[in-house]
Amino acid sequence: MKVRHVVVAVFPFILLLLVGCATTRDVAYLQGQVNDLQRKVEILRGRVTSEMQQNWVDFETTIAELQQEIKILRANIEEDRQLLNEIADDVAELKKDYEAKISTPDTKPGGVAAVTATPASPLSPEEDMEGAYQKAYATFKNGDYPGALRLFEAFLRTYPQSEYADNARYWIGESYYQQGDYERAILEYEKVLKQYPQGDKVPHALLKQGFSFLNLGDHVTAKLLFQKVLKEYPQSPQAEIAASKLKVLD
Repeated sequence: MKVRHVVVAVFPFILLLLVGCATTRDVAYLQGQVNDLQRKVEILRGRVTSEMQQNWVDFETTIAELQQEIKILRANIEEDRQLLNEIADDVAELKKDYEAKISTPDTKPGGVAAVTATPASPLSPEEDMEGAYQKAYATFKNGDYPGALRLFEAFLRTYPQSEYADNARYWIGESYYQQGDYERAILEYEKVLKQYPQGDKVPHALLKQGFSFLNLGDHVTAKLLFQKVLKEYPQSPQAEIAASKLKVLD
């Protein structure tokens, strides 16, 4: 009887210990699961943050490139406007000359004034030059880059000392650039820099050399050229584009 009473008395205590041990193991197991989940959450959070940062960088890069293209287009539009103004001035001068000629009658013997028909005169060298340049430029603007190349090269052979020579050389470089031939474009831009160092296309050529090297994967040379644009032409629209590009590359 005494043994039975002892067993009965001890049994609840043993059961309590067993329950306590099981609970402790469960808690430890659950705590381990929680810790594992927390680690996974931190890893996922890091990945999401990294992807968001990369997406944001890509977004900023795209915006910067679009802004640069807009500025280049604006510069081209300004050049078109200047050329149109020059053409308008030439037309006005021709009109004055024509009006002056038809308003001056020829006087025949006997004092009789008579107006003689004036035969149409051929184009002057200046008008030929202007027309040739405009034809080449219009071809480029229409997207016919091989055709523009031929016309601009022909223009330079015919009018090597023209006031449009540096522009023609620059647009030859642009024609190569638009066709993805960045090596040839770089060489043509270099001719602008060497042959026409005082021309207004120099900052354009420097900037587009930078873009050409960038497209070839040479970021180091591209950055040097963008920095040169900033240093030598700080007030130009091209300097603003170069500064914007440098921010993306840094």
